[in-house]
Amino acid sequence: MYIESKLVEVNETLFSEDLSEEKDQNIIKDEINITAYSWLKAKSKIQFSKGLFIVETFFENDKNLTDIFSIGGEYIQISYLGKGDSQLVSLKERKPIEMGRINCCYNSNTVTTIEMPANKPTHYQAIYLSKKYYLELLKNEAWLADSSFYKNIIQSDFQKWGACKFPIDYSLYHILNEITKSDWNSDFKKYYLDLRLKELFLSLHFCQQELCSGVVQGISEENLEKIRTAHAYLIENFKNPPTIKVLARKVLLNELQLKKDFKKMYGKTIRSFIIELRMKKAKSLLGKHTVSEMAGILGYKSVPHFINTFKKCYGYTPKQGLNQ
Repeated sequence: MYIESKLVEVNETLFSEDLSEEKDQNIIKDEINITAYSWLKAKSKIQFSKGLFIVETFFENDKNLTDIFSIGGEYIQISYLGKGDSQLVSLKERKPIEMGRINCCYNSNTVTTIEMPANKPTHYQAIYLSKKYYLELLKNEAWLADSSFYKNIIQSDFQKWGACKFPIDYSLYHILNEITKSDWNSDFKKYYLDLRLKELFLSLHFCQQELCSGVVQGISEENLEKIRTAHAYLIENFKNPPTIKVLARKVLLNELQLKKDFKKMYGKTIRSFIIELRMKKAKSLLGKHTVSEMAGILGYKSVPHFINTFKKCYGYTPKQGLNQ
């Protein structure tokens, strides 16, 4: 498998790796920064080994930017656009890359043109596995017998980008961040990473089963998609959440309909969901930051308010949690 990202307007290669060659047994890591242009900042963190490529990239561009993304060989792709308004461009159509969706695909030897409009920062995370790596990784997983995506790969039935997509949820968001951001101990990085990848594919399998269960009773199919978009947007922005009014505009629903359908679909109000996300993140920060730092990271302006919310959720304060 070969993978390359080339930025057309500045004639710069962001990354270019041949993943068919033998690599070091541990994951190789690199960070690329493009800062030589007044109108463009590009930062990319890549991790790779034979048959595996993981990337997280940020773009800030004051002019339109085009990325030619080339992949050689058969590959499985898991990608997520957390921020931006990018589009896939072909001779036949322009297809928006939907923010807040995890896209899965199985394809071979592709060259993709991605356009990113000016003044709209972009953040994406993606994982690429060769077919051989994927099959070896999951060969002993019992749930594969029920996975249509796995069956497509076994039968070499290509699933193009956009054919298999899921709204992000907190579990997927957390796993994806663990894979793309964490710096494991070098002696065990590959082992832990493979465990996380298995967890990611299992979670995606559960998502596929849930989507196949049909439309939630009392919510139209059109509104269902909008509520999922709102849910995904909150997961990405829970530290600095939008008002109901702003969120309603983003998903093109009136505020009353958004609040009613969100509660019907997820069993909680939007405000309760934001608090839940913040508290889950708070628990993961225990021992890594001071209480004051935790409050700031999670968007709380008042430390006492953060402490009271934490205690209401877990029955103990953050400080008490450190001693448990």
